[in-house]
Amino acid sequence: MKTDLFAAPSDASMTVFEAIYSLRATRIYEDRPIPADVIHQIVQAGTMACSSGNTQPWEFVVVTERDLKERIKAHMVDAFSTIDAERAQKPEQLVDGVGRPITGHAAVEHLDTVPMMVVVCWNPERGVRMKGEYETNLDGTLRETRVIPGGRGVSLFQACQNMMLAGRALGVSSLFTTFFFLRNDEIKAILGIPPHIFMECAVFFGYGEEKLGKPRRKPLAEVAHINGWGNPYQITN
Repeated sequence: MKTDLFAAPSDASMTVFEAIYSLRATRIYEDRPIPADVIHQIVQAGTMACSSGNTQPWEFVVVTERDLKERIKAHMVDAFSTIDAERAQKPEQLVDGVGRPITGHAAVEHLDTVPMMVVVCWNPERGVRMKGEYETNLDGTLRETRVIPGGRGVSLFQACQNMMLAGRALGVSSLFTTFFFLRNDEIKAILGIPPHIFMECAVFFGYGEEKLGKPRRKPLAEVAHINGWGNPYQITN
């Protein structure tokens, strides 16, 4: 790292805008490991995210062992065998700009060869900000009793984006997913995650083995408003 603690890693020459505009969801990876120092830089970037009330509620479970990935894959294959019938998305929403399926099937099919998965969890010991947010069940899990705007993901998703952008700057592709919730208890058991810890999402990392084009995004004019809803956003000098 550079002497300046707030500077980017010395071997990352990509600008933040280059990383943002070239970041793609990658579902198929080469079966080769990510160097330990690169893993460290990626996960460290996650800890630098902003968090609600500076609670820093995240816990990162870094998974690189093939056996663990194979066991997780078995559960996800089973889950995906029934989920398709419940999808509410339109067919055109299930493909990207080059017609590539984005349903998660490809990610699950190749899950055991993903070089690294970071399972991101929320720790209530640091994350709870208000009295009465949760009550403890008999099995040690927590039950939400007071809904706080933003939810648990408000801080965790920022950490995930940090890791994904850091990975992109270091030549590592990624995929953000929440589909582990489909087999929450089973995957928590495989990884030894305590009952009171919430498993919220995961990010896959590796060296992409699929050719990806420019992402399909709606024009800014369709999704941005200026000084109030419905006022078309326009660039002015």
